[in-house]
Amino acid sequence: MATYKIDGAKFKSMEELKETLWPLYKDKMDKAAFDKYVEEKVEKTD
Repeated sequence: MATYKIDGAKFKSMEELKETLWPLYKDKMDKAAFDKYVEEKVEKTD
């Protein structure tokens, strides 16, 4: 089963990753910038 890793944290799905991290980043960037950041930084592991 694939996992998604970003900033040292692992998540079971991309949706879980975004739902968990968005509240931490929403004061620093808008949603589009956040989505771009995730796309650039996420590592998918098998």
